[in-house]
Amino acid sequence: MTQDKFKDTFNPKLPQTKSEVSASNSSLKSYFPLVTNKNNNFSDDKAINNIVVGSILKSLLRKEMREYEYDNFVLDCKSVFLDKLGEKEFWDILREMYFDNKDIFSVSPEFLLFYTQENQSKGTDSRIVSMFATLLGGMRIERLDAKLNFLEREILATLRCKMKNSTLDTSNAQPYLPFLSKMFRSDLTFLSNHPKYLLNEFESFLSLYAFTYTAQLSLSLQDWRSGEEPNTKPLYFIMDHERASNERTHIKNHGYRLFSKSISRLFPMLSMLVLLQPNKSSEIPLWEMSKNIQESDCDYSTERLKNFANAFKSKRQLTTVLEDSESAIDWLGNIMKLAMAQFTVGDRLKINKEYVSEIEKYLASHFIQSRGRSGRVLVLNQDYIILLTNLVVGEKDKLRFHELIAAFRQRGIFVDKQTEQELIKFYERIGNVERMSDSGDAVYVRKTI
Repeated sequence: MTQDKFKDTFNPKLPQTKSEVSASNSSLKSYFPLVTNKNNNFSDDKAINNIVVGSILKSLLRKEMREYEYDNFVLDCKSVFLDKLGEKEFWDILREMYFDNKDIFSVSPEFLLFYTQENQSKGTDSRIVSMFATLLGGMRIERLDAKLNFLEREILATLRCKMKNSTLDTSNAQPYLPFLSKMFRSDLTFLSNHPKYLLNEFESFLSLYAFTYTAQLSLSLQDWRSGEEPNTKPLYFIMDHERASNERTHIKNHGYRLFSKSISRLFPMLSMLVLLQPNKSSEIPLWEMSKNIQESDCDYSTERLKNFANAFKSKRQLTTVLEDSESAIDWLGNIMKLAMAQFTVGDRLKINKEYVSEIEKYLASHFIQSRGRSGRVLVLNQDYIILLTNLVVGEKDKLRFHELIAAFRQRGIFVDKQTEQELIKFYERIGNVERMSDSGDAVYVRKTI
């Protein structure tokens, strides 16, 4: 956004009517999907499900299954095979093999497009998809060419004949975490080159990124004053079989405790960010807003931010002391202070606690364990470690161990020296490591696919 356009559109106002309030609340999905009302109804009681997976594929492929029902698809396949084979008994075998229990869905990711039909979607699923759409940034994949037998190729060809071109469900929000968006797209490109692996791991892949995005977003929110793109912030994990002693300071101070504290900022600060957007049709991150304010006419921005802060404080009946300043950035700081203050008492405190609880329940449960006296810790199980390793090694044959750890960090996963040694032992057990010497520089890790 140019500075002239920012000056013309930046005029934050409090919503007055119920419809304006509702519109502000719904806009939150661009940067984060959960809301604190009864609309948090995930399919199958989990955030990442077949509907989300199918919707991401729809965005990537620009293809969809509109009114073409699964039963009609089965009938079309029956017609194709009876014409070519002429034996009804053979079709009965195929129907049992591929169609009766929808086993065909495990053949190619494209069959998951059936899950995107309107009669299967729910409100919260669409919000999760919107979050991933922001990470995708308009990414497109032309085809997913899995290695199929001749029967499966015929079935897939029948499906492709019925696919319709779809418009891209674009996000109007600039990615809040460009570094993680870059990793997400890179990893998706690798997976798209291995469609069978994509099919097997897509839910786990999306679950991993939903969590790391949540964590890195919450850690980055407080650095908005710099006006610079966020960088990955340290957040420490251990393997799920490791002990978590209090002597491991990174695990104690920069693990679950840090995550839990940080996510309490998400709802207050992002709710305020929605109100401050200069252009509702093209949302920008808080750090970008800070940059624009610092580069624009200070008198102009200061007056409008000051008026907004005082109006917000009055409307919410807050007692927060505001810092008087001639700096627009200081007034933006006052507004963020008010954003947090309104959720520290009464019903709003309860709302934010419920929001944090929803995050831990739906987006973080696979990555949190209780460890007795050590309390809760962030963990990675073996399946996520293998997935991460394969993503990082990518199309290479192997990667030095220290390069692997550096790439983990780019994706928001940090480990201490003790966990590094446990990782090497794990890689040795599954046979995908080459140790040239005892030093980490001479240890190479291969992918498992």
